[in-house]
Amino acid sequence: MKFPEYSQQLPVELASYRQPFGKLAGALDSDTVFCLIGYLAVNIARLASESSNKTIVVSIAGAQGTGKSTMSRLLSSMLQGCFNTSTTILSLDDFYLPLEYRQQVAVDIHPLLGVRGVPGTHDLALMEKVLTDLLHGRSAEVPVFDKGEDDRSSRWQEAEPATVILCEGWCWGAVPEAQERLMHPINDLERNQDPDGLWRRYVNEQLSRYQSVFRASAQVFFMAPSIEAIVRWRFQQERELATRGGGSKMMTEMEVRQFVAYFERITGWMLEEMAGRASVVVSLDERHAIQDVLVN
Repeated sequence: MKFPEYSQQLPVELASYRQPFGKLAGALDSDTVFCLIGYLAVNIARLASESSNKTIVVSIAGAQGTGKSTMSRLLSSMLQGCFNTSTTILSLDDFYLPLEYRQQVAVDIHPLLGVRGVPGTHDLALMEKVLTDLLHGRSAEVPVFDKGEDDRSSRWQEAEPATVILCEGWCWGAVPEAQERLMHPINDLERNQDPDGLWRRYVNEQLSRYQSVFRASAQVFFMAPSIEAIVRWRFQQERELATRGGGSKMMTEMEVRQFVAYFERITGWMLEEMAGRASVVVSLDERHAIQDVLVN
């Protein structure tokens, strides 16, 4: 789908929704955010109306801490509240493999796969089943991942079929790198713990298998300004999770920095490659504010 040129003017037809939106957005509320969500909602609703009652998939990607989960929630609310467009959100994070299974994969294939995040640490078969069910108008049972415990929760939730499925996740829509790009390590994690490149080659191969799940009618990409910003934002998430009493496995700032290193290769590749093909690219500045919106 080709989105029209982005305008920073507040959508007139959404003026009555400005106050409810502010309550939902909380600390993120601003005219800039409202304008972005309004622009996305208007065009996604239009795409849905042109799709002959077929379910459409819109992916929302971005590195850790970019705000994609919150933006997905706000977008879903506006689509339903202003355009009567039913919406279901699927989060890539909820499809992480259980801790015990990842630990076995770490033994069988590579120790780095014990850490959740990269392709190969998700339940791809379940992702495919859930999406297939929803696209065929059937409800689906979706796992809930507990980040505080680093494991799948015993609680599952039901996803209802909808006109729009918003798929949000840090690498949703990413494509594999060329093999020659994998030859040289890019950080200390790869240099010290993956010197022969086995882990990064396996992850890249797994990413190839994700492509059927990653198909979407439109892609929104929240682009972080730097890896350092991602570390700060991800650590802020840890602190917020701690204040809510979430789990026993909260990470320190150093642990967050080490954790982000697992994502650095694909994150850098997405900044280089995905920024040129996503339907809408939202550039964030170091203060986490929206700096620019590019339509491809």
